[in-house]
Amino acid sequence: MAYDDEPPNSIGQVDVAKDSDIAQQLSELRFNPPSDEELLSWETLSMGNLPGASDLGPPFETVFSVDGSRVEVLVGDRRRNKRVGFINIALSELDMTALQGQEKRAYVNPVEVEHLGKNRHIRMVLPSSNTLFECGTTHESWRRMTYRNFRQTALLGQSLFDMYYTLLERSGRLSRNNRLRLEICPAQDCTHEQLFVNSTRPDSCPECGTVTYPTDALRVHERVTGSQSNVAALNVLMGIIEHMVLLRACQYLYETEPERLETTAFIKDGPLAQFDTAAWIHEPILHVINDVQTFLSQAERAPLVYAGIHKTGEFVAFGQGIRDDLGGPCVLPFNNESIYEYVMPGDRSKDYGYKTYYGKNFLFKSAKGTDSGHCIPFLIPRRYEAGVKNGDIVQNPEAYPELARTVTIIEQLRTIQYPDALIPLVLAHSAASLPEDLSRKVLGKLTELVAGESEEE
Repeated sequence: MAYDDEPPNSIGQVDVAKDSDIAQQLSELRFNPPSDEELLSWETLSMGNLPGASDLGPPFETVFSVDGSRVEVLVGDRRRNKRVGFINIALSELDMTALQGQEKRAYVNPVEVEHLGKNRHIRMVLPSSNTLFECGTTHESWRRMTYRNFRQTALLGQSLFDMYYTLLERSGRLSRNNRLRLEICPAQDCTHEQLFVNSTRPDSCPECGTVTYPTDALRVHERVTGSQSNVAALNVLMGIIEHMVLLRACQYLYETEPERLETTAFIKDGPLAQFDTAAWIHEPILHVINDVQTFLSQAERAPLVYAGIHKTGEFVAFGQGIRDDLGGPCVLPFNNESIYEYVMPGDRSKDYGYKTYYGKNFLFKSAKGTDSGHCIPFLIPRRYEAGVKNGDIVQNPEAYPELARTVTIIEQLRTIQYPDALIPLVLAHSAASLPEDLSRKVLGKLTELVAGESEEE
């Protein structure tokens, strides 16, 4: 690997090409490419053949979208390595009636983007390397401040902790007397496993006496160190909160204005999946979504549209590779076989993402217009053969009645302002963005001034 700014050897390939062993190995290879028929055999669904296409329901009036950003800043003298983390998450509410005035334009005017809806924010500070909060170590300070942030930060009439507690209740992690099961003591030097602690307030490990917090079940603290960057932990916690925030928007309408659910779409920047130590939250999230789906179905309303959008990664790379082979507008359903064969390797004996995903993957290719069209991998909530997380994932697209309606709103929200972009995600990203270099300077100076004053006091 080269050093930064080190130019490559422009003739390095010459010696490789002259090597007789390389030539011998190449001569032993045999190519087995797909045939022309196989290249053109993607089993896509036209828009008219999608489930729900015969009755798309009422027009959309609102779209909620969520995105997050984080930055870790260095405070003061670099040699002291004092760091603080910031998280900024935006829930954007797009007014579709305001968007109608933009319909005839090739893309949304950036000057008018901020006027298309309103934003709500979740913002928080977290201690990183060589930074403490009411505790003796960064590790414990992170856990304590995470719990406090969850308790004190609210959105749409509910604290983050109450949102989180709903997931605990639906996950099976609470005992009959509402004790919370932790897989392992959160202390760095204790190995006590399967402890039951208070689920609503701080408690202690019966083995070592370390203070426990209900938010320890997320286990993000396992990525926290006292003397190194903790960007990885910030990323995990940010992702968790993004899921909770979008789910809260859906729950809020369910509780206060359920009639609006069929005219509202919920779109997440990123897949409907949670990775790392908090992967367990994907299952209770799906339970909550399923409650709303059931309500709408029983009320004979249009199905819930709740989607995640891949913007990077293997599904995007696959879509870019075949976009010119797809006429559009159409949808390509993914199943386990096609994912493991064409997108990424994996254990073919199990459903793809069975421990992390609550969404099922599809690929939408729009018609060509002034450009080559949009190619967008997206997800909608999974169905299972025997109820939520029971049995295998239902692969048949007919089991997803919201598919046509989801693609319809994606089509309406397209913009060529950025490649394969959707307007609500542009809005959410703009509202949440923390530019790395500038944020480090501004927020680093703010931290130095404010925390420095309290340190002196």
